[in-house]
Amino acid sequence: MNSRRETSENQRALVIKWSKDGKSLREIASLIGKSHGCIQKILQKYRRTGCVANIPGRGRKEILSATAKRKIIRSVKKNPLLSVPKLASSIPSEIAKNISAETVKRVLHNAGFHGRTPV
Repeated sequence: MNSRRETSENQRALVIKWSKDGKSLREIASLIGKSHGCIQKILQKYRRTGCVANIPGRGRKEILSATAKRKIIRSVKKNPLLSVPKLASSIPSEIAKNISAETVKRVLHNAGFHGRTPV
């Protein structure tokens, strides 16, 4: 088993159960197939939080709010021939944040707008 893979919630629940049954860290580690340090971290987290699930809200937060995304989409609907770099340079006056052209492009792609050459 890969040592870098995240331990499943079922395995974490088994670790807690076996720990409460009186098994040692090394016994649990050999049963699960993880290191005893991993088992120790699972038990520490359980004692600290009271649950074995991942804490929500992990990862990078979004730069743009839903309102800012709607403003970007609305401006493209008004003027579909506006380029992404020009749009990115005009948006900070509306939403008070500097954003890159790539961010604008990502928002537009998620909304179903793709760059096309007009006929």
